[in-house]
Amino acid sequence: MRHLIYVPIVHSDVDLGSVAGDARRLFERAFGRTEWSRRRASVELMWQGLRARLLAQPLCWHHTRLYQDGLPVCGREEEIVRELAAEGSHNHRLLVELAASGAKLMGTEDPELMLAEYRWIQKVQEAAQADAGEREIEEVSREGRALLGKRDDFVARRIDETLADGETGILFLGLLHRVDEIVEGRFALTQLIHSLPLDTDPWQRLKATRRDH
Repeated sequence: MRHLIYVPIVHSDVDLGSVAGDARRLFERAFGRTEWSRRRASVELMWQGLRARLLAQPLCWHHTRLYQDGLPVCGREEEIVRELAAEGSHNHRLLVELAASGAKLMGTEDPELMLAEYRWIQKVQEAAQADAGEREIEEVSREGRALLGKRDDFVARRIDETLADGETGILFLGLLHRVDEIVEGRFALTQLIHSLPLDTDPWQRLKATRRDH
C-alpha cells in the first residue's frame, strides 16, 4: 500500500519569486497594507502549525518522498530548495529539515509547464496594466485554468510513477490545485488538514464576497 499525505499550502512572498512585488501591490490595492502585514503573520503561523503536525506523524523518513508545488524535475531540486530556504521560505526550510531526517526530495513539476505558467503570469500582468476588458480577462483566466489542469495531471503521474509500495509521499500544494481528486483511489490518502481558514488566505474571502453579490 502506498500512502500520500496531502498538505494544502498558502505561498509566502518569498515563494512567489520574481512576481512577489506585483502580487503584493495587487494585494494591497485590494485589501490595504495592514492586511498584507496581517497575512504575512498568518502565513508564518500556518507554517508553524503544518510543521508541528507533520513532525507528529509516525513516519519512517527514509521511506518518505517529498513532492513540492513549483519544484521542477531538473536535477537541481536540492539546490533550488536550499536557495529558497536561505531566502526565508518557511515551506522550503521545512523541506530541508525533513530531507535532513532522511526523506527524499523529488522533482515534482514539468519544467515546460512551469515556463508556460511564467509566460501566463506575464500575460496577466499585461492585462492588468492595460485595463483589459471582460472578454480578454476571461480568455486569460481560461488559459490559466487549462494550464493548472495540465500541471495537476503531470504531478499526479509523477507521484504515481515514483512512489513505491510501502512508501509515504508528502505533497505540498497550493489551494487551487486538485491533485487530491485526480489520485483518489490510487493511494491511501490523508489530508493533513481539511481546509485552511479564510483568515489565512484573504483572496478566498474576496472570492466568497463576490459570489455573495
